[in-house]
Amino acid sequence: MLLPELTRIHDQFLSLSRIARERFVDSLGGKLLLHGRLDASGVAVVVASSVAGGVSLYVDADADRLRESLRAGFVDFVVANLDEALRILKNEIRRTLPVSVGLAADPEPCIDAMIGRGLQPDLLSATPQRQALIFLERGALALPEHPTSDPATSLLEWTVADDVARSMPSMARMAGESLDPVRNDTRARRRWLEQAPRYLGRAFGSRQCLRMVESEASAFLSRVHSEIPAAKITRPGGKR
Repeated sequence: MLLPELTRIHDQFLSLSRIARERFVDSLGGKLLLHGRLDASGVAVVVASSVAGGVSLYVDADADRLRESLRAGFVDFVVANLDEALRILKNEIRRTLPVSVGLAADPEPCIDAMIGRGLQPDLLSATPQRQALIFLERGALALPEHPTSDPATSLLEWTVADDVARSMPSMARMAGESLDPVRNDTRARRRWLEQAPRYLGRAFGSRQCLRMVESEASAFLSRVHSEIPAAKITRPGGKR
């Protein structure tokens, strides 16, 4: 299974969080995202949606790829029929809890069946154009193909080689405490630090990243270098 870059997942999350602030009263709770084909870009969307609190459905004819995503911890359920998928989705939409469901089926006829049954996603990604147009006319929003980032921020990515179970949560706490409380994306960035480890799976267990403005990054770097000197932190251009 091809994996996306951790930074792609992070930026996809920030993009979803921005949509939530602007269109859904700052929450994706109870909102349904529909995505086709769980390739590397689909993994980025599924993880980002779960971290943001959304409900997501992924339709892919490759059942082996879906099961691999389930084993990796990226998808919560893999099912073989639409009825079972809808049952899971309806329960979590009602409870406004995040869940991701992979449906092993040919996307086009399956999505046609969804349209016929009146299923209406709130967000779309990688959906066949003919069907996407129907959903968009009914009020769905299309995710941008490439998420954009705030130019005032730069990306910091960090790893630890030893004592991961203690060091990673400590660094996440330091990062959260370094964030400017008046920025409108700070709540989302803190959510990322708190919730992302649950959904990133084993592949990213010793890695994390976050976009910060320079004052935040300086405060974070100072604390980490003092308290966890063995941590490795990289910035754009290879700056350490």
